[in-house]
Amino acid sequence: MMQKASSVLRIALVLALVCLVSGILLGATYNLTWERIAQAEQARLTAAFAQIFPHAELKAKNGYYEALENGKITGYAATAQGKGFGGRISIAVGIGGDGIIKGVRIISHAETPGLGSRITDEEFLRQFEGKRLEELRLAKEGGTIEAITGATISVQAVTTAVGDKAKELMELLTEGMP
Repeated sequence: MMQKASSVLRIALVLALVCLVSGILLGATYNLTWERIAQAEQARLTAAFAQIFPHAELKAKNGYYEALENGKITGYAATAQGKGFGGRISIAVGIGGDGIIKGVRIISHAETPGLGSRITDEEFLRQFEGKRLEELRLAKEGGTIEAITGATISVQAVTTAVGDKAKELMELLTEGMP
């Protein structure tokens, strides 16, 4: 009986040691890579905003960016977050000074390849361009955004997130854009 207890204790200690070493290695890996991951995410965000406002200089503010052309604000850009079928969807949204959506780009997602991942297709993203806030609903709900077959949750997540962020950016416009 004593030998059995000793054997169980030994196995428990080995398991605890393996868990401790694994935890330390995981923590070290995170510390070594988080900065590169953040830089890559920022590079994707910058590239997305450059596609939306190709001729503008983007000036970071508190939670959004001003799009400046010849020193004048011509619009705003920000990131939106949606909850898709596969997880978080990060989206770049740009709105012009006239309240019209300038563009939408997917920065990152975890959607199903071939289905939900089609939210990154140009054909889908172009649907948002030139739209006003009130038009940002799915066509089946009286809006102008056509769903993607097999990706309803992903499309709804993008449409809702873009609409919510566009509403926030519209508030910046009404606060007095020069």
